[in-house]
Amino acid sequence: PGSLGQPIASEPVATVEESEAPRFIRGFHDILITIGIVVVLLGIGGLATVYAVIPASIVLAEILVRRQRLALPAVVLTIAFAVASGFAVYPIFDDAVAGISQDWFPFVLPAVIGVVTLLFFWRYKAPIALAAGLVAGYGAIVLVAMRLVIEYTKDGKLFPNNSLAMTVFLGIYALLVFGTALRFDFADRLRLTRRSDVAFWMHLAAAPAILYTVMACVYFNSQQGWFSAGTTLTQAAVIVAAVLALMLIGIILDRRAFVTSGLLSFGYAFKVLLTEGGFSRLLASTDTLAFVVLLAVGIIVLSLGIGWQPLRRVIVGMMPDELAGRVPPIRT
Repeated sequence: PGSLGQPIASEPVATVEESEAPRFIRGFHDILITIGIVVVLLGIGGLATVYAVIPASIVLAEILVRRQRLALPAVVLTIAFAVASGFAVYPIFDDAVAGISQDWFPFVLPAVIGVVTLLFFWRYKAPIALAAGLVAGYGAIVLVAMRLVIEYTKDGKLFPNNSLAMTVFLGIYALLVFGTALRFDFADRLRLTRRSDVAFWMHLAAAPAILYTVMACVYFNSQQGWFSAGTTLTQAAVIVAAVLALMLIGIILDRRAFVTSGLLSFGYAFKVLLTEGGFSRLLASTDTLAFVVLLAVGIIVLSLGIGWQPLRRVIVGMMPDELAGRVPPIRT
């Protein structure tokens, strides 16, 4: 760093993070505007109804997104528009289609959110709107397929009683979202267009979906819930291996979402490994064990953050040239 009087433009700029830089903020002006959006929409929703939030979001989007092209307000307005539409659809569904079973509402909700966010993208070209529309749309398709299976088998408790069936559909959803994210990623290998931003948002949804699919497999036919006290050493080891595999995918794709999505699961599984492996006996108390887990997770995160590009250079360098030519290039 230079002196305080040195012009900012003359200072060297680190390029390590340029490979994944979603366009959120161009300045504190965006933050100030976003705060105003949140406060105004909350006030409108409290004084009027949720229906008033929808046109208010559209008016603000016309000014701030379509005309001024502000990125962070586009994110917030997309979320507000989708959430307001989701809350507004229930009374409409309840009144207009009273003859249809209310069991269908959980499947109608993501479909409505998918449609409205895709319309939002069509009008304002916000990457998060396209990603949200696709994610919600895939969710609606998978949920409808699950409902059709229930109708066909005449078993209303099919999925609660059959964890394998639930895992299969969850895996299908995860693959749909992840595959679409990869399609956007491969279409913009150098990350010069908004396709990269769409892929960023979809990877944020795909990473936990993949992890939850693995978790469902790990706790298959388990009588206790996830992260229960009965988690075995084998289950914990598989969870740790799954999180490490996601981290490896993230390094290859140059997407840090795969690193952050599994930190909580990794921390708990690592704690189980220490406990079942007898390492907890070497520690003074359970509080010490918790701090050891936090320290281990923190070291891993910092190591990945600091050595991200060197790790990519080694891992991508070991890949076949054809495959390595499809992922983002190594940053020097």
